[in-house]
Amino acid sequence: MFRFALPSDIQALKSIYQKSVTELAPSLYTKEQVIAWSSFPDDTVKFTQFILKPDTYILENNQEIVGFCGLEKNGHIASLYIHPAHTRQGYGTNLLNYALNRGIQENISRFYSEASFFSQPLFKRCGFKVLEMETVKYGVVSFERYKMEKRITRKKNEQ
Repeated sequence: MFRFALPSDIQALKSIYQKSVTELAPSLYTKEQVIAWSSFPDDTVKFTQFILKPDTYILENNQEIVGFCGLEKNGHIASLYIHPAHTRQGYGTNLLNYALNRGIQENISRFYSEASFFSQPLFKRCGFKVLEMETVKYGVVSFERYKMEKRITRKKNEQ
């Protein structure tokens, strides 16, 4: 089941975010990078804005939150996190496709995101193309990530 994130979900989403980073990222990132990345939800104000400013969709299975995906009105995929116990089961693909379909209903024709080394294959499977690599900082720690986009072309009769 898909639904919008609510303020009452923030604690559960913090946990999913941190578990996802601390349990999945160590195979692709340094210890320092994992610590810096996973500390973001500690700033409750910024994390709450990160969740509630975009349209953040939650995927639940048996009333358990499996993951979340944030979509901004301009087509930016602001977040995509799946609880580590539920990765590689199609939940990420289903969640991203759900957000994309909601965006298409809102006439968004260009979606873009900054994908981690871990999430880039998922975005690619969902039709995103790599535009370039970029380097960003969390505190003093640098990260490389993929700038990706997906364009939707509408048929004449759909416009």
